[in-house]
Amino acid sequence: MKAGKGSPSLFTSVEKKCIIGLSSILFFRMYGLFLVLPVFSALAMGLDQATPLLVGLAFGAYGVTQGILQVPFGMLSDRIGRKPVIMGGLLIFVLGSVMAAVTDSVYWMIAARFLQGAGAVSSAIFALIADLTRPEVRTRANAFLGGSIGISFGIAILSAPFLSQAFGLDGLFWLISAITMLSMGILLKGVPEVEPSSKLVEPESAARMLLTVLKLKSLRAINLGGLICGTGLSMVFFLVPLMMFQHEFTQSELWKVYLPMLLLGGLAMVPAAIIAESRNRFREVMLVGILLLLGSAILLGIGWQKDSLNWFLAGVFLFFMGFNVFEPILPSLVSRLTTAETKGTATGVYNLFQFGGHFMGALLAGLFYEQHFEWLVGVLLVLEMLFFYATLNFQNPGKTSPSKTDENTALPSINEKGTLSDLKAGSTQ
Repeated sequence: MKAGKGSPSLFTSVEKKCIIGLSSILFFRMYGLFLVLPVFSALAMGLDQATPLLVGLAFGAYGVTQGILQVPFGMLSDRIGRKPVIMGGLLIFVLGSVMAAVTDSVYWMIAARFLQGAGAVSSAIFALIADLTRPEVRTRANAFLGGSIGISFGIAILSAPFLSQAFGLDGLFWLISAITMLSMGILLKGVPEVEPSSKLVEPESAARMLLTVLKLKSLRAINLGGLICGTGLSMVFFLVPLMMFQHEFTQSELWKVYLPMLLLGGLAMVPAAIIAESRNRFREVMLVGILLLLGSAILLGIGWQKDSLNWFLAGVFLFFMGFNVFEPILPSLVSRLTTAETKGTATGVYNLFQFGGHFMGALLAGLFYEQHFEWLVGVLLVLEMLFFYATLNFQNPGKTSPSKTDENTALPSINEKGTLSDLKAGSTQ
């Protein structure tokens, strides 16, 4: 089923149903992911044979399989349809959550987190919203999905300290299992069907499509941004509860840090999204966001070196302002710079970098948080400076003349034989 015709400024009934259904699925899925972030590093220290390094590995293990499988799952959704891929991923995620709920061993927790990550559905969800919405309303549709992520993030971060104190780490994973099963019901009943493409891409062509997406200059900058945001997010959430406990905060008091953090992040996200989308100033907004991330890394380093909670929290707050600048606009840019045939693939590549960053950030934080913290700061600074340089050469979408092919905006399309052919950006032919 495809979105029907309607007013350019209004959603059709099919579009509304799709947006509500997918936003709900994404809300529950991301709530389950975010729920363990604020407390995992502290609670997992109580598992059998736990060490900071192993806890860091368990914290970030989700990102490994999530990142690796985003690309093949995205490509698979291009071939067999979005809904089957989403349903399969949700089922795998439930199995991993149950496994995490019943284990007392850090090693089995690592395995459970790997299994959770294997339910990689983000690529298919964002590709499906693009399938079922018209180009003129697609940005707002993506904003609804981004909003559901933001709301789930806020609720999870604020509720995690209280829920974990009441039910423990295993209780959190049982809750995650239950709400994921609810998401599966919403997918079956609340999301319209989409006809899979009748033109299947042969493996050779699929590999060439992947290479083309990886080589696209503008997407390289966006993918680097996803890597950096994921790395910083895992680092911050690994460090915050440990730092707070060192300064005699209790588990239920973590909301005193997370609430202002969320408010400041929201204050940064709203104007950033408006300016980027309505005025086509993506590059300029991204540069501001990178400056916030650079300042955050410096403040985190100062706070850790001086054992100063004020400096450290200032770095945390600045990070979330920068992080929320990128959260709504990077997925939107991926959708803008891809064709219908490569949405799943390109989104999968983006998520590969994003979740790879989650793993890298958690692993490095577990390895170096007690000693050599300056190495963590150094990694962040190097990545952020590379991102700044790449963004300087980023071209805002829509500025290219329709008569010219631009390396930054051109992507391949699939012809009737399943091979790649050049598609000029902006062409109406």
